[in-house]
Amino acid sequence: MSTTFWIILAGAIATYLTRVGGHLVISRFENIHPRVEAGLNAVPAAVLTTLVAPAVLGA
Repeated sequence: MSTTFWIILAGAIATYLTRVGGHLVISRFENIHPRVEAGLNAVPAAVLTTLVAPAVLGA
């Protein structure tokens, strides 16, 4: 198999473990502090902005 396949597989495994690990850590708490929840809710918009802004601004 090609090197590209192994790189993609390693990235997929790392992403999966990161998501599962985050879920396990957060699920240990009964209540999440409102500030933490607000910060986590802002992450998708921040990531989307980071990906789209350079293309829009021509960087």
